[in-house]
Amino acid sequence: MAIETDGKRGTTTSYGPRLPNQKHGGQAVSCQGPIKIAQWTFDYNDLPDAATHGLGMVIPANSTIVSAKLLINTAFTSTSTTTDLLIGLQKADGTEIDNDGLIAAAQATQTTIATAGNIITGAGALVGTTIGTAAGELVVAPSADDLLTGNGTVIVEYIV
Repeated sequence: MAIETDGKRGTTTSYGPRLPNQKHGGQAVSCQGPIKIAQWTFDYNDLPDAATHGLGMVIPANSTIVSAKLLINTAFTSTSTTTDLLIGLQKADGTEIDNDGLIAAAQATQTTIATAGNIITGAGALVGTTIGTAAGELVVAPSADDLLTGNGTVIVEYIV
């Protein structure tokens, strides 16, 4: 891919294909009235984290989380047998809203994340309630830093 920068106007033009980084998330089309759907796909070694860039999909302030799901595309494995995933929201600066408020370790256990095709339904503290007065960015963290493989998609339904 070639990039050309115009120094006079400060604009950049890209030539060729540009591949999206799905870990930054995006909004899917919803046919359910006011419900919006946000989706992030990530690998075990490149987990979504707030405050590392300004590119992430943001769930707007005062939104209500309708549901959160984790689809296991490729089984997550680790060197231990106790690594769970914690999935929640943080503010853009990395301040915690609730680090396991979407899907807690009790739902995304080593056993459930170790099987490709599993769909894990979140029951964290933010599901069914508002995220508060700050916009939220997705954060995914393992309970132990020993993941070896895995790929997943987080799907969050929310109402603004």
